[in-house]
Amino acid sequence: MSNTHIPERTCIICRTKKEKSKLFRLAKLKETFYEFDKEQKKQSRAVYVCKSLNCLGKLAKHNKVKLDSQDLMSMLNIINKANKNYINILNSMKNSGELVFGINLLFENIEHVHFIVIAQDISKKNEEKIIRRINELKIPYVVVGSMQELGKVFNKEEITVIGIKDKKMARGLIEE
Repeated sequence: MSNTHIPERTCIICRTKKEKSKLFRLAKLKETFYEFDKEQKKQSRAVYVCKSLNCLGKLAKHNKVKLDSQDLMSMLNIINKANKNYINILNSMKNSGELVFGINLLFENIEHVHFIVIAQDISKKNEEKIIRRINELKIPYVVVGSMQELGKVFNKEEITVIGIKDKKMARGLIEE
């Protein structure tokens, strides 16, 4: 049994603990001025922010953390690139019959689901319910896009969650 330690950090905006690799690192330059540390290797104190549009939007208005607009744009580009990849892949898979969408369908087919995509703007109650259940079953997941963006995949107004039933497709999305 391996004892690999995975460093966790807390987002300064939403206060959630996540793996260090799933957060943006902002290295401290001066008293309140910070710089985006893409490689996470700068030798200085730092704070961490979630890789979500919600936290990034609040960071732009944050009083204690001043950030160059160029750094903010590069973080935004990284988020948009990740979102587009998942949305494009889901679009190409929509007619395969290997996707389930919506909370009810997801829970009905949860034994057959190998990967889950959750919208960023889902309600806290539903998010906790889904994450609790998928953590029990050890199903990997990602939080990407808005409910409207996920809805466009199936020509619906809004979709909160999409489950992938095919193992090979799920493996491809996990390694994305």
